[in-house]
Amino acid sequence: MLKFRSSFNGVQSLNFSYGFHLLLRYSTSASISGEANPNFANYFVECLGFSRQHALSTSAKLARYRHIRGFKKVCECNSNFIENANSVIKFLKQIGLEQSHVQDVIISNPRILFSNVDKTLMPKNEVFLKMGFSRSDVIDVVKVNPSIFFAGSIIVPLLQALREIMSCDSHVIDILKKLRGMRLHGISKNFVPNVALLQNYGIPIESIRKFMLRMPFTFSRKPDIFEDVVIRVEKDLGIARDSPKFLLGIHMLASVNKETFNSKIEMFKSFGWTESDVLALFRRQPSCFGLSVATIKKKLAFFMTELGYQPDSLISWSLLLTYNLEKRMVPRHMVILALKEKGLIRMDYPFHSATSLSESRFLERFVLPFKEVHEYSKHVGLSMEVLTQTLLENNPDRA
Repeated sequence: MLKFRSSFNGVQSLNFSYGFHLLLRYSTSASISGEANPNFANYFVECLGFSRQHALSTSAKLARYRHIRGFKKVCECNSNFIENANSVIKFLKQIGLEQSHVQDVIISNPRILFSNVDKTLMPKNEVFLKMGFSRSDVIDVVKVNPSIFFAGSIIVPLLQALREIMSCDSHVIDILKKLRGMRLHGISKNFVPNVALLQNYGIPIESIRKFMLRMPFTFSRKPDIFEDVVIRVEKDLGIARDSPKFLLGIHMLASVNKETFNSKIEMFKSFGWTESDVLALFRRQPSCFGLSVATIKKKLAFFMTELGYQPDSLISWSLLLTYNLEKRMVPRHMVILALKEKGLIRMDYPFHSATSLSESRFLERFVLPFKEVHEYSKHVGLSMEVLTQTLLENNPDRA
C-alpha cells in the first residue's frame, strides 16, 4: 500500500494537522469574490511544488469554484480538503501520471481536488479499461482533458458514439483530448445523427472523420440546429455539398450565432462590399468569417484604406485576410515599402506575393540581403545573428 508522503520537487507533503488548520483558516478567510487564498497557495507551493504564480492562480480558481458551489456544501463534501486532495493526487499517480502531468491537471482543473476518488475518479478509469482502452490511452486523455472525470453517466454512450463513428480507438482518444473545456453532457446524443446527416448529403465517411479529428466540437450541436446550419451553407451561402469547403463552411457557421454572423457581413458592407462579394469570399475562404468583427474591421482598413485593395482582389487573394496583421502583414508591408522607396525592388512588385512566403524564405529574399531593412528583425522578435545562423543551418552550402 502506497503512503502519500511522496515529495514534489523535494518538498514533503504537509502533515494532516497542518491540513486541518489550513482548511479552517481558508474557510473563514477566503474571499467570496474568488480571490486567491494565501493558505491554499502555500499548500500548492509546499506540497505540490507549484511556482508561486501557478499556486496563486490555482488557489483563485478554487475560491471561485467554492463560491459557485456554495460555502456550506463544499465544506460538507470536503471537511478535510488536504486529505482528500492527497488522495486525488495519489490516484492520479497510481494510474500512471508523472509528477509534471499531475501538476498540469491540477492547474488546468483544480476542482478535481474536491473529487471523491472512489465514487467519481476510479469508476471513470475503470470504464475506459473495461471498454478495452489501454492505461496509456487513459493517461493521454486525463493529462490533457481531466474534465473527462466529470462526464458522469454519459461517459459510456460518449465512448460508444465516438467508436461507432471513428472505428479507431486512437482517433477516439484524439477527439476526447480536443473536447477539453466542453460540457460533455448531451453531446454524445448529437455526434451520431449529425454524422448521419452529412452522410445523407453524400459526404464520404473518411472526409467526415478527418474533419471531426480537427474540429470535433462542430458536431456537438443539437441535430436540429446542425441541420439548419447545413442547409444555410448550401442554399443561402452557396457552397455545394461536393465542394472541399463545405465542411469548413459548416464549421464556421456552427461556431457563431446568426446575429454575430450577420454583423460580420455588415462590416464587410461598410467597406463597400456587396452581398455577392461577401458570399464569394465565404465560398472561397470560409475561415475569414472565423475572425472577430473588430479584426475584420482592422484588416479591411489596412488592405482597402491604406493599401488600396478592392473586394475582387481580396476575394482572389483571400488568404491575405487570414494572416496575422500585426506580426506578419504590417512588418512585411514596411519592408516591401522601404525596398521600393530605395529602388532595391521594382515599384510594381505585388505585396501579396511577399505575404505568401514562409518566414525563412521572406527573410532570405527581402531582409538579409538589404541592411536598409534589418530593422524588420526587431518586429518579429529575432536578432540578425539568429536569422543568419538559421538560414545557414537550413542552407549549409552558403557557409
